[in-house]
Amino acid sequence: MNKPNFRQMTHKQLRDYILQNRGDTEAIHALALHVQSNGKRLNSVDELQQIIQEKRSQGLEP
Repeated sequence: MNKPNFRQMTHKQLRDYILQNRGDTEAIHALALHVQSNGKRLNSVDELQQIIQEKRSQGLEP
């Protein structure tokens, strides 16, 4: 089975792939690298809760 090119996938595509292939550690590693390179650094857990609430109020999944 050929694996998709994880580097070319969007964050959502990669996330959806992992939800369907939960044992694919290569994909999980790729998502971790994607989050690390594109993610936002948090100063506290409260900040994470605020971001989740903002995403939900926009109708987006956190």
